[in-house]
Amino acid sequence: MQESTSPDPRVGVFIHDISIRCGDQAIALEALDLDEVLAASELQLSGSISGKGNDGVHVRVEHGFRPFLTRRYSIVPVDTSMRGRFRADLKLRNGVNSLNIKAVDAAGGIIDEKKFDLHYKGSFREWNETIFIAFFLAIIIRGLVLQAFWIPTGSMEPTLLGEKRNPFTGQLERSGDRILVSRFAYVIDLSLDGRLPFGPRIWLKLPDRGDIIVFKYPNPDITAPPKDYIKRVIGLPGDCIDIEGGEVVVNGTVLKEPYIAEPPLSPFHTIVPEGCLFCMGDNRNNSSDSRFWGPMPLTNLKGQAVFNYLPMNRISPIRSHPLAIASANQAEAAN
Repeated sequence: MQESTSPDPRVGVFIHDISIRCGDQAIALEALDLDEVLAASELQLSGSISGKGNDGVHVRVEHGFRPFLTRRYSIVPVDTSMRGRFRADLKLRNGVNSLNIKAVDAAGGIIDEKKFDLHYKGSFREWNETIFIAFFLAIIIRGLVLQAFWIPTGSMEPTLLGEKRNPFTGQLERSGDRILVSRFAYVIDLSLDGRLPFGPRIWLKLPDRGDIIVFKYPNPDITAPPKDYIKRVIGLPGDCIDIEGGEVVVNGTVLKEPYIAEPPLSPFHTIVPEGCLFCMGDNRNNSSDSRFWGPMPLTNLKGQAVFNYLPMNRISPIRSHPLAIASANQAEAAN
């Protein structure tokens, strides 16, 4: 609420004791806090007009609000039947409502004027704002902090369990693990998964070999609906990957992998291109991974799997297995 007075010294008429009444409660406008928000829209305004020479003086109340960028005013009917007192009924609109209360002489000249701002917020608007804020925070948290995922298949077993159904009846025997993924482990994605095309991706670091990551499947069919995959990082850009005799060899180093379901059966060889990762599932012989669809572009990376929160008997942090492997250049120099 803001108040200003401009009494005309030539005429001793002035407006005072202005208050608003909502139900049984009366509030003096001079005492209304600037930041106070009114919860009722229908109010009764009252006040007094005093001073010598007030014959022929009447009160005019202008109620204004800002629909867009301009403020519009309307004249509110005023009851002045009580000598020296006046009152008017107000219906506030959402937002800031301006009141101009004027003492006007017979010729239309303004003798005294009071100005107030009343803040009103209806319950419908308050709920809308609450829902909007909650939705906005959910988008921010999901896009930048943590995101929940469900494991539908067994490609990461035994580390992460997928959904399991009876092959004969189709009945669900085990629901897949529910996990949390840290969205800021490697990159701050201000594009919110592409929702904001102009938002940048700020890299914090590359994933380490052995990390379990979630990423968007690099489908060559750009018209296909997006799918999220979860795999373990085996190779970084420039790494030489070989699979020989059931062992995975990175830059000449044989990996020790206590987390896999069984050794891979098929031989394989590749060099990870720049800007990409080589990813494999822990269930090596039942996993669609970089051996089949190629390297995973870093631009598709979403985050690191950090916590298994369901089912209850599997609540635990998700461990990475750091793989101490020399880079391709170091391995070549050693040879």
